[in-house]
Amino acid sequence: MPFCFRNISVLVNLVTKFDIIVASMQNISISRQVQSIVMSTQHKRPITLRYIAKRLNVSHVTVSLALRNSPRVSQECRTRVVRTAKELGYRSDPLMTQLASYRKHSIHTKTQSVIAWINDWENPQHFFAQSEFSNYFEGAKSMGERLGYDIEIFNTKELDLKEESLGDVFSSRGIRGMIVPPHPSLYKIADEYLDEMAIIRIGFNSPSSKRHIVCSDQFEGGRIAAQAMILAGYERIGYVSDRAKEIRSRHNFAAGFSTYCNYLSNKNSRVPALIFDSNDPVNGREIYRQWLEKYKVDAVFVSNGRVGDWTREFGLKFGSDIGMAGSSVWDAEYDSGLDQRPFEIGEVAMQLLTRCIERNEFGVPKVPQRLLVLPTWVEGPDLSTKS
Repeated sequence: MPFCFRNISVLVNLVTKFDIIVASMQNISISRQVQSIVMSTQHKRPITLRYIAKRLNVSHVTVSLALRNSPRVSQECRTRVVRTAKELGYRSDPLMTQLASYRKHSIHTKTQSVIAWINDWENPQHFFAQSEFSNYFEGAKSMGERLGYDIEIFNTKELDLKEESLGDVFSSRGIRGMIVPPHPSLYKIADEYLDEMAIIRIGFNSPSSKRHIVCSDQFEGGRIAAQAMILAGYERIGYVSDRAKEIRSRHNFAAGFSTYCNYLSNKNSRVPALIFDSNDPVNGREIYRQWLEKYKVDAVFVSNGRVGDWTREFGLKFGSDIGMAGSSVWDAEYDSGLDQRPFEIGEVAMQLLTRCIERNEFGVPKVPQRLLVLPTWVEGPDLSTKS
């Protein structure tokens, strides 16, 4: 019996030691799992600019500039930073980007850069005499002040500045951005002289331009005009313009207007657009008179300055004898028509330009952008609602 008890005692001790060993192994396993989780979590932490900088033994400012393709950093360094950032899976933090933007624009700072405004008119004051054009400038100026940029007018005709010398003038002044508004000369930009400039055009006055363009959405404007005239009760509405205006607008007003008319108006009441030769106003006047009589037009959407005078010469009163509306109510004789929102167009042009500068996007863009601002309709007695 004593022998049996001793055996049982030994067995109990062995079991107890085994339990201790098993528990220790489980603790070790749990510890390793926790360590693995911690290491995994650390590995998945966001890659920061400072982390990349530490890996490359450069400053985080250098990394930031390199990722924004800044010329202040050598091409070799930019390539090395970009390659390392991709290998590490770096992605910019949108919240930090928004915070940086907020800090930059919410603190009132002195002007840091100058934007060039090109005025190529023979008489520079003629540009600002037109309220629509002057509003382009005021909108750009207002937005520039909010973003920390000043705007300087360059009267190229007065200064006798040629395209080939513009680049040197701006480079010596440290000017990297330029806005080109509409000009009667269809002012062209020779990109070989301005490959270090960010350029924004306002309007489609240079059909072959490969630069970014900000303009009113003229196609939608034509559609808005047709809709407003039909809703006002007019049945035989027509569009009148000249060839020069059509080239500048890329036929957008005519296309939007006719598209809406063809979709909604009665087939028998559709009126073909009248596009006359702007170089032959005498013949244009007669063609316009015949067009009114032949198609019994009761309302006209106008994109030419002479049409209003011709209509009055025919003894027709706006609003009572015939409805009249313009493609722009700015500087026009019609109180009905489109407000193409020139101030807002100027603002958008400045926003796009400063964005290009801050991203170091100079020269001819790989993908030219066309930013369109939606026009609004202005009601007036010249297009009174028909009972």
